Amino acid sequence: MSVMSRHMISALSLAAIVLLAIVSIPPRVHGQDVEQHLRDRYQGKMLVLRGFPARDHVSYDSSGSFTNAKSGDWTVDGFVVVDKIRLSHDQLIIYAQRMAAARLDKNQFELRPQEKAVGIGKGLVHVEIKADPGMHNPSVEQIDVLVAKIFLTAQDHLADLVPDYWKSCVSGGIKGTDKNCAFAPELRAIPGVAPSAGDDSADAGPKSDNDRPPGGAFYVKQGISPPRALHTPEPEFSDSARAAKIQGVVTLGVKVTEEGLPADIHILSPLGYGLDAQAVKAVKQWRFNPAQKEGQPVPVEIAVEVDFHLY
Repeated sequence: MSVMSRHMISALSLAAIVLLAIVSIPPRVHGQDVEQHLRDRYQGKMLVLRGFPARDHVSYDSSGSFTNAKSGDWTVDGFVVVDKIRLSHDQLIIYAQRMAAARLDKNQFELRPQEKAVGIGKGLVHVEIKADPGMHNPSVEQIDVLVAKIFLTAQDHLADLVPDYWKSCVSGGIKGTDKNCAFAPELRAIPGVAPSAGDDSADAGPKSDNDRPPGGAFYVKQGISPPRALHTPEPEFSDSARAAKIQGVVTLGVKVTEEGLPADIHILSPLGYGLDAQAVKAVKQWRFNPAQKEGQPVPVEIAVEVDFHLY
């Protein structure tokens, strides 16, 4: 073999090595781009977890469904502040601090860091989220699609996603038509809490058949004797409310049927911290002597107060 041929082979080999090195660079650079994008767009942001998963270690599949948790209450299982977010071994990992929605000092829903309940250690409550993108080396766009399946976006509306007994309160509070369920401006600014601009649902009233005047109470009409409570089990505290030492009164609107059973329960004046759901759960077990008109049982709508006191 001639000297020139050997030089040509060496040159070709060097070119192949350089080309291989160049081809090997983009995935690393791509990964760095995704990591930077995740930090810039999501880290430090307040967001709402879809489905309100009631667990501190939550796994999501590639469709965006959590696979190891039950849906909880939006006031304690919905809101988080993202501490860290990264892509590791083709898995999206998010560490976030849980926040509780509470209507306390300023008579409007605000967010407060959640504290661990007594007996399970001190400090704040955090959640670890692991999500499967379903692909190798996902692009920025593909990661954003996955994140949008985990957290609410500006195209969502919280009032459409809460249980029926919350809908009138949350909808009126977000729109500013119900002072007893008012939302702080900072909370309304979180993606998915208030409907996006131009969304027809922004001006629509509550979709429930049980629409009530904002904060209204229900009174027995003249000629009707009121129902009388016979069995009123006490509500249980939520862990988050007990840890934060939250006390107060939740007011519910309740229809008492001819059989003396509670129906169409809805929240009129909430507390947050998961206590409202506990109040509804308790009142569902209440039993009444029904209201009477001319000696016959009739359905009426009343307001009931559920007290939460630690001491």
